[in-house]
Amino acid sequence: MVIILQKEIRLNLGSLDRNDYYLAVFYDNNFFSLKKHAKNNSIFTSKIFFQSLPYSLDELSTILNLVLDNKPEANLSDILPPPNPFPSKIVGIGKNFKEHAKEMKNGNKPAFFLKAPSALIGHNNEIIIPSFVKKPDYEGEVVLLMGKKVKNASIKEAKEAIIGYTAGNDVTGRDLQYGEKNECLPWSQAKGLDTFAPTGPYIKIIDDYSELENVCLKTYLNGIEVQHGCPNDMIFDYANIIVEASRLMTLYPGDMVFTGTPAGVGHAKGNYLKNNDLIKIEVTGIDPLINKVVRLS
Repeated sequence: MVIILQKEIRLNLGSLDRNDYYLAVFYDNNFFSLKKHAKNNSIFTSKIFFQSLPYSLDELSTILNLVLDNKPEANLSDILPPPNPFPSKIVGIGKNFKEHAKEMKNGNKPAFFLKAPSALIGHNNEIIIPSFVKKPDYEGEVVLLMGKKVKNASIKEAKEAIIGYTAGNDVTGRDLQYGEKNECLPWSQAKGLDTFAPTGPYIKIIDDYSELENVCLKTYLNGIEVQHGCPNDMIFDYANIIVEASRLMTLYPGDMVFTGTPAGVGHAKGNYLKNNDLIKIEVTGIDPLINKVVRLS
């Protein structure tokens, strides 16, 4: 959605205040909170705002100038909450990049799974690896934000339902995913742990699906590029992911959809995350998502 101020800007949204989670607008490298506006209109709390899409965007447009006249409350150097802290669900898709499916050597058919919303963290937060996870791994991904309720969506309906995107990391405990005998265990136990779903630093709201068609991602581990993927590398593109997922479950406004990771994960090389590793995920059109790894002994 494009909001007209003194000039056209592209709307980027996040959240602030870990106690109550108020909506925030990211503009000119700063976050502007809607906390005082939420006292009069609860739609500006993060949970209600994202669950009320797309109509909540119209509410925001009426006060956006007032919001940006306030003093900013945070910037990208701060530890931030996840931009959308309370989705009804987080949907993921495994093996959706052709080369990643090959490197995993356990079938090449994409598969859907769910991550726990309690796994969400934001930019500059620490990824906490419990001591029982021996093979933690990164998976840089583009994450979609749903703006409409869809079930059995057509391509046209899927494109219209995607209202924004952000960067994400589908952190995975490979030993919990495959066990000792390379068996396929329930993925939720490998991907749904607390802090295993970093997203952010904010969500870019889009005006039209065409803005997604060239959205690519890169993952850096300690400053070294380890992943690079674009839509033409995918088995299901962004719209078709929504089509396929909506065959299995109803998607609601505010739901987050991880879209798959490119080749280059640590598991393919036996290179698992270490204490103090720094992961940076760059997605076209937004600032990088950065998280440090803390391994508990």
